Formats: sequence, structure tokens, C-alpha cells
Amino acid sequence: MIFKDNYLTPAGSGDTFSINFDKLPLRGNYFEESLLAAQELESKKEGNLYLMYSGGVDSEYALSCFIHQGIKITPVIVKLNPGYNDYDTKYAFKFCSAKGLDPLVIDIDYDDFIQSGKMLEISLETKSSVPHYSTTAFAIGQLDGTVICGDGEPYIKLDTETNTWNIVIYEYEFALPNFYKQHNIPGTPRFNNYTRYMERAFLEDRRMKELASKLVPGKLGSHSSKYLIYNRHSNFRLESRQKYHGLEKIEKSDIYNHITFKKLKIIGSSFDGVYSTDFFEFMNRL
Repeated sequence: MIFKDNYLTPAGSGDTFSINFDKLPLRGNYFEESLLAAQELESKKEGNLYLMYSGGVDSEYALSCFIHQGIKITPVIVKLNPGYNDYDTKYAFKFCSAKGLDPLVIDIDYDDFIQSGKMLEISLETKSSVPHYSTTAFAIGQLDGTVICGDGEPYIKLDTETNTWNIVIYEYEFALPNFYKQHNIPGTPRFNNYTRYMERAFLEDRRMKELASKLVPGKLGSHSSKYLIYNRHSNFRLESRQKYHGLEKIEKSDIYNHITFKKLKIIGSSFDGVYSTDFFEFMNRL
């Protein structure tokens, strides 16, 4: 089950893309709800428990929650060779070393992944208009067990046309959920908002309200504030780092000129929908 009790469900595609939410009751803080989610997922696991660990702050938070609960879990680090994502994996290897964890490393020859058509194949299969979920999906497909991804935390951004802060969800964010469903993979690719209580608690954090109330000058989105919410009630002391989309080095390399990227841009335009709604209207409604 991607989301517990299916409290969040996407509908439509492209211009018709939308999100249906059930009520979002408030219970504990985000950290408390995250620990409860980790316990529940561990109790339902099938086989070994894995967590896809990019080295970003989102997956590090998710991994830290399982470690905090004493749950045995194996971090999985995907290396896009030659060195296309080492700016992220350096954090992952550093963290694993500090915590005494032995990660499973999956090496992907990224140039071959593109040239063979695998990126395009998986992107179209999962209805992703962006290429970076394809390698994660490919790596997940190599695992036998329950797989968790530290992804899904709520995101808000400033709409410069309306001057309002909106909750924004992109259709391509459901690429991994689509892959899980198609391949019957146990676990969740959206740990960071797995339950309705996590979704609500994250949105209720004072930082999100400060952003939406325009009390933090210069901010255009909530990505750079996530580590504050992750650290709020935990003792994780997660290190702030730049948010990467995964293509920074790839876009500067020769492989980015390959025809498959152009094909995905054209074909993917049919499923590049965006759900956007005013933060305070959303909170009042749900």
C-alpha cells in the first residue's frame, strides 16, 4: 500500500491531473508520527527491509527513523557511473560509516542505461515526464524484500502570479508508486507522507505556516526548510544541504545529448500534470 488507508489518491493525467485527499486529522508531531509509521512498516515487512538512500536529507531522515527504533534495515545506495551522482552519495557513505551501517551498493552504468533505451522504457512505463526516477525504479527491481523510499514530504511554493503560497504536487512524483503497483513491491516509495497523520503534522509545522504567511523573506519554496522540520522534535541533527534533482552533472555531459532525452520530453508532456492549491484554503478544508 503506497499510502496507509489510501488517504491520498491521484486521478487523471496531464491537464486533468488532480489529487483526492481524505480528512487529515492532527495527532502527534511529525517525528512521533514518523516513528509510528516506521514501526508499522516493519511489522508488515516481507523478507528483508531495504531503504533507498540517495544521500539527500529526505532519505536520511527516513533511514534515521528506522535506526532510532532499532529496526534492522539495509541502506541501498545507487551509484550512477561514472560519478554522475557522487555529490549526493558522498553524504550517504559518510552517514553509513558514522552509524556503522553496511550499505548495499548498486552500480549503474548510466551512459549504457540511456543508450540501451532502459531509461525511456521505465519512464514511459511509470508515466514519469522526468528521467531521474528511472534509475531508482531499476534498482528497486533488483531487490527481493520490502523496499522503502524516503520521499513524499509535503511541498509548498510561492506562486508569483497570485502571490499565494500553494501546496504543489507534480504528476511525475507518482512514477515510483506506479512502479510499485505494477511490480507488486512491498513497502512504500513515499515514507515521508505514508500516513495522513504525517502529512498533516508536516503541514502544521510552524516553518510551513511561516513560509505561507510570508514571514521568511526571500524564500520561494519549502525545500530548503525541510531539515528544520526533520530536526524539530528529533535528535537527528540532519545537516542542511543543497536540494538536487539528480541531473546536475548529467546535463553537462555528452550523454545528455542522446535522443532518448528528447523523446522523453516530447512523450512525457502528456503526463506532466501539476496539482496546486492555496495552502490556507487546503488546511481549512482538510
